[in-house]
Amino acid sequence: MTEIGAMKDKSQHTGQAINFGFLSVAIFSVIAAGTYTTLAGLLATKFIASGIEWDATNISIGIAVNMALYGLFSPFAVALMKTYGLRRVSVCALGVLIASSLLCMIPNLLLFNVVWGVFIGAAVGAFTMSYAALIATTYFSRNIGLISGVLTAASVLGQFLLLPFWAEVSDVWGWRAPLLGAGSIALVALLLNLKYAPHSKPAGAVSLNTTVQIVVEPLIMALRHPAFWALLAVFFLCGATTNGLLWSHFTAFCGDIGLDATSASIVLALVGIFNVVGTTASGWLSDRFSARAILAFIFFGRGLTLFWLPLIITSEFDPMIATFGIVFGILDVATVPPVVLLCNRAFGDNGPVIFSWISAGHQIGAGFMALTGGIIRSQLGTYDLMWMIGGAFCILAATVSSFSRVRKQPYPA
Repeated sequence: MTEIGAMKDKSQHTGQAINFGFLSVAIFSVIAAGTYTTLAGLLATKFIASGIEWDATNISIGIAVNMALYGLFSPFAVALMKTYGLRRVSVCALGVLIASSLLCMIPNLLLFNVVWGVFIGAAVGAFTMSYAALIATTYFSRNIGLISGVLTAASVLGQFLLLPFWAEVSDVWGWRAPLLGAGSIALVALLLNLKYAPHSKPAGAVSLNTTVQIVVEPLIMALRHPAFWALLAVFFLCGATTNGLLWSHFTAFCGDIGLDATSASIVLALVGIFNVVGTTASGWLSDRFSARAILAFIFFGRGLTLFWLPLIITSEFDPMIATFGIVFGILDVATVPPVVLLCNRAFGDNGPVIFSWISAGHQIGAGFMALTGGIIRSQLGTYDLMWMIGGAFCILAATVSSFSRVRKQPYPA
């Protein structure tokens, strides 16, 4: 009997204690990887204070590549996990994060951009929503929605919750301290995976070529259908107006205004906390009302919030900026449930695979805006135009969501 089979059989007699133990490891792994996604924006505010003449513009190429690979590598990471087993791929990805943390401590701009963009981008891409979907469907088949939701929420918490702590740590011990801290968390996650993650291949595992074919062929067929391009455009704009703005530029923007990095990190922590509220509510509403209407409403509200931000931010942490964090958090990843529903509606059984590619488009949009924001800041000396463009992108996404018709495609299962 395989280890996975033994785990499932035994879990029936232990109230799924082993499964929940493994779930805890998966949650911790997602949080560990998520910690890296927003760290570069914080580091950009600490380099100059430490005597290194880098800012968000200097590292924006690395951040842009990181965000693009975060999405593009995700479908292939799942393919590798199906082929070689969850434990092997997870341990390798976490090992890359640990080694990359150490390399990024060397004050070399080219090295930082390459390591942060390529190696950290790909390694973090192994722990995205596709990872959550794989775990939920393979190891928790009775609670797929609940488990995938928990892991998605864990990812968001990992992205933002530790930022205030990293800001304080960097003030005391310098810019390398958060890198060392993130690497230490990744090391703990690696050790937990070695001990608790299943090392055998998932049931029905196939060769690498077959698995990659399963990932790529649905994309090739989807390219012929308007629904794919509409959803891809919407999620490209979604990534540009969330991750592309807040992950890489929000802390630096606050620094320009005079709001310290710790206060900026608290705002981002509020975004992470209230993401859970918004995503849960969006999922509940999407099951009962028009997914397109909900998506349009979310984008319209997000656009107004981005237009509002430059008008209310000051050098003091006050109720207005806290309100921004709460409202933006509610609207941040609330787009995911309706887009998942629309993917499944349009592409049937291939919906999850197509969603993984649309999620890649989300990260390409994020990378585009990360790079664009750096150029705007470099040329104009201010981020104000970036927030206006972000707001306009949201209004465009709301329009596309409202008028696009997503119907079942003549698409082979």
